[in-house]
Amino acid sequence: MNLPTVLISILNWNNAEKTLACLDSLRDLACGDKSVRVMVLDNGSAQEDYLRLQDGADPTWVKVVRVEQNLGFTGGHNVSLKAGLDEGYEFVWLMNNDATVSPGALDKLLAAMRADARCGAVSPVIYPEDGVHFHDAWGCTHDWQRRTIARAPSAEASRRMHETDAERVSLVGTAILLRMQAIREVGMLDDRLFAYYDDNEICTRLARGGWRSKVVFDAGVTHGWRKVSEQPLYYFYLMFRNELLFWHTHVPAPHRKLLLLKLLNQSFFNINRLRRQGLSRQADSALLGVWDFLQRRHGAPDLKRSAPLPLRWLCGMAGVLNKKQLQAAVPAPAPVA
Repeated sequence: MNLPTVLISILNWNNAEKTLACLDSLRDLACGDKSVRVMVLDNGSAQEDYLRLQDGADPTWVKVVRVEQNLGFTGGHNVSLKAGLDEGYEFVWLMNNDATVSPGALDKLLAAMRADARCGAVSPVIYPEDGVHFHDAWGCTHDWQRRTIARAPSAEASRRMHETDAERVSLVGTAILLRMQAIREVGMLDDRLFAYYDDNEICTRLARGGWRSKVVFDAGVTHGWRKVSEQPLYYFYLMFRNELLFWHTHVPAPHRKLLLLKLLNQSFFNINRLRRQGLSRQADSALLGVWDFLQRRHGAPDLKRSAPLPLRWLCGMAGVLNKKQLQAAVPAPAPVA
């Protein structure tokens, strides 16, 4: 039997040290007896960082591809997915550069794929570096009526979710292994997103194409974690814009009545939560993301602008109308010291 062929895709953007640490955890895989290749796409990093990456990556098993502008998570990994399709790979493993792979993880992921011909995506369990803040570790499902993401809070809950709701399981994109046959059918990552919500989006399209997504519980990767208040401003812009784009694109017809108004109300509520926590700049970036969604402006974030005054006024009025709910809500991020 021919061994499965795997292309491992890693993106680097001004973080060569973490990318090289990720590569170290993959060395045994790429130098072993499997048909495994590694592609690192440098997303327009500063020249110094790129040279550090190029000098540290072993060209005998790592191919470094340089692009002059940041293509984002979706655009960067789509370069690898296109190579995987063109060059006949069976699988492409999308790997965050701040993740490290546990021994045997790839073998276990491939075994799960081979055991189910309609499995289009698998993920290992995502272990946090601090060993405490598990988030998206075991997959989720989407509640289309409430427009919420139901994350499995434990391995046991995830196993039950896989048993009772197997056709709707969605995975976190930290280290997602994709079957190229499925990608040929449903398409590559949605490049409108640039970054964030790409995992929800691709798993939703896989499910609607008749493909299953699964967590492989005996495989693991370790991944960094930080508080919401420590995230860069572009995170808030992209999360709010892409949340709207995801739900507005994929909510099924029976739940689309007044959908846009419901989505905007939900966004305004969460933006006002940020303001109540003293995160005004983050709230401004999030509101700009809402505006760009309304303007159908996609792709890379441009934060050198502000949302127009009428939208800021509407968001402020929503905060006044929802004052009691905001006061009762569990705070989103902690205040900045």
